[in-house]
Amino acid sequence: MLSVYASAAAILLASLVVGRALLHLLGRTEATWLAGAVGFAALAVAAPLLIRLPGRAATVAVLIGVAVGASLYQLWRTWGTRPRTAPGAPLAVILLVAAAASLPFVFNERQGPLGEGIYTNDQGAQLYLTDWLQNGFGPEPKAVGFGYPTGPQAVAAAAAEATNAPLLDAFNGLLVAIAVLTGLTALTALDPLPPRRRVVAASLAGLPYLGASFLAQSAFKETAMALFVLAFAVALTELGREPPPSDRQPHPRRAMLVALILLIVASVFVYSLPGLIWFAIAIPIWLALELATGRLRIDVAKLRDEARLHRRAIVAVGVVVVAVAALSVAQLSGFVGKVGSVQESTGRLNSPVFPGEALGVWPEGDFQVVRGEVDGAYLAVALGLVAAAIGALGAVRRRDFGLVATGAAAVLVYAAARLFASIYVEAKALAVIAPLIVVAALGALFAPRLPGVGLTVPRYALGAIVAVALAGSTFLALRAAPVGFDQRGDELEGLAALARGRSIAFLGVDRFAGYWLRGTLMQSPGGYVPAEVKARRGKVWQQGLAMDLDTLAPKRLDNFDYAITTRAAYQSTPPPNFQPVVRTASYVLWSRSGATPPLRVIDKDGTPGRVLDCASAQGRRLAAQPGVATVLPEPITADAGEWSQGATFDAPGRSTQSLELTPGRWRLSLQYHSQVPLTVSALGSEVELPPSLDGMYLTHKGEGAFWPAGQISVRGGGPVRVKVDAKRPSELQRDLGVDRGVWLGTLAATQRGRQRIPLRDACGRYVDHYITFRQ
Repeated sequence: MLSVYASAAAILLASLVVGRALLHLLGRTEATWLAGAVGFAALAVAAPLLIRLPGRAATVAVLIGVAVGASLYQLWRTWGTRPRTAPGAPLAVILLVAAAASLPFVFNERQGPLGEGIYTNDQGAQLYLTDWLQNGFGPEPKAVGFGYPTGPQAVAAAAAEATNAPLLDAFNGLLVAIAVLTGLTALTALDPLPPRRRVVAASLAGLPYLGASFLAQSAFKETAMALFVLAFAVALTELGREPPPSDRQPHPRRAMLVALILLIVASVFVYSLPGLIWFAIAIPIWLALELATGRLRIDVAKLRDEARLHRRAIVAVGVVVVAVAALSVAQLSGFVGKVGSVQESTGRLNSPVFPGEALGVWPEGDFQVVRGEVDGAYLAVALGLVAAAIGALGAVRRRDFGLVATGAAAVLVYAAARLFASIYVEAKALAVIAPLIVVAALGALFAPRLPGVGLTVPRYALGAIVAVALAGSTFLALRAAPVGFDQRGDELEGLAALARGRSIAFLGVDRFAGYWLRGTLMQSPGGYVPAEVKARRGKVWQQGLAMDLDTLAPKRLDNFDYAITTRAAYQSTPPPNFQPVVRTASYVLWSRSGATPPLRVIDKDGTPGRVLDCASAQGRRLAAQPGVATVLPEPITADAGEWSQGATFDAPGRSTQSLELTPGRWRLSLQYHSQVPLTVSALGSEVELPPSLDGMYLTHKGEGAFWPAGQISVRGGGPVRVKVDAKRPSELQRDLGVDRGVWLGTLAATQRGRQRIPLRDACGRYVDHYITFRQ
């Protein structure tokens, strides 16, 4: 975890120092923790624009380091004249939010990819994309080519360079840093509260229920967008305040105006053009409220004078905005055409996220569970609605129009998403609004005095209940967060080191393979990054199926120097020009020499072969051709529906199957996903399989790759009982109620005995592949 915290600390330090110096230069001499969000926005704009320079992420890290050094020098020069704030409250928020964001790693007792398999595998693509930004090796990822926003990814790459952390740890550090910056921004919004209540409220706003749920699936774009929207609300409120009485001090409105512009620009580098929607709606609402209450008066003559006075700053800002727009417009324009497909995608959701979850009070750890399946949902929503209503009323009566306008904009964005976009976009809109609701609710419930509202003691009591409910809901979300396992990823990284710079066909099922095999020119039929290679028509790959060397046509195999398959026995035999180079516990690295023979297959889906049915006309025509077939002893399989205790259960537990096996030596192969080690035993054989979420997909749990599961010797023939035991979760996990799931798929038993026979003799035999003499 040290490298995770080092990356988070690097991002936090750079954001706070650069943001503070920028605001100070623009006239905001009074310290504000809004500086963190402003600084992070600056990094999210600068990093992706600079990362194409020679040296790539290393250059960006150096430039950011120079900016931090210059900022520290500038702040040091004004140290004696600058108002200072007590560090106790912000330090407490930093520690509390960082500790909460670390809980998934504590509960899972390891660090790794958050959300792998159970929630999403999208981080695999993000890691590969970011590695390309960091190092520039290999073809440009398609996402980068069509203008996918890469602000946070470039920041993570720079943090990895600055701290020498693995990129995966830098990404986890980014997730922690965004949550902490959100808490610090909330601390500014909650300035009127007494210190202790302010710390509690800001910490809960930094990681509300949906914020924790999106962190649990490595979703940084939504949490970063929520940070910018909250910061925008704070900056709007600051912009509406009266100027200082002393004319000798620069007007802080200039700093807030630039901060608003920077947050708007940064949203494009995080969320692309749709990120502008929140601000485009909030600004006119805020202007209308300010004008209607008389707090904002438009004096054209004064505006003209101000423009003349600050013309240099206006020109400088204009030049920067134009330059940024010019540098990014080509990239972003390519992504515009993709926005529609994103709007229509359901992502990994199979039902809409209930809007009540945005209130922060929710009695279920998995945010994807539909409302009707959650006990206590209506009571939770009622409590959340009461708190949100009091918060909205308090913001209006305090004339906190920045919070009111931005909150109203966020509600309107969600309403539009509900009407016109997919459930995936709805969920994103709810995640963005979540910190605003917590800030408004606890800001009102914890306030020493709420204008127009009496009953202070009952309000405090309700605030305490809401705070406990918010904390408990966040705990449930973090407790449910899955963390991926690294054993097989480490194996792939080791194989990548042996084939550095060479082309590899990856014939396993792992969405993170592009990252594990970075430094090679990897392709896979699974549609993984960096590029997809089409499977042969006779063995089309689909989600849930396994792959092997027969998945690719011979001419496609000839495009690769190496191939990787799992070590499972339940797969096709290799072509004669492929030889094993290295065998790990889970994988085999094959090296190709020469051209691959034109091997053909009978149509098969994820299986090693197919019985040649000569009772059919198609089978008779095939058998009549001159040629040679490679035949295997027919495997014995039992699918997921035949497990005694079901294919899905929580650890600890046991499920069994019986296979009808003839005498001889059999090798077992198993499809599975599990959050605990499994022990597969039969006839005195006992093999432990590592926990694995590799390739797990929402609709195909327990499917995908086959893994070696031991060997058994059968003497008398008949049914053989195979047991799968799931290890008991740790004592900490049991005490905290952390569930560990197991998902079993097909169990297969195979025998050795490959033969090459004439095609005419292959009728009724299990054919792996064949070759004809007339092509």
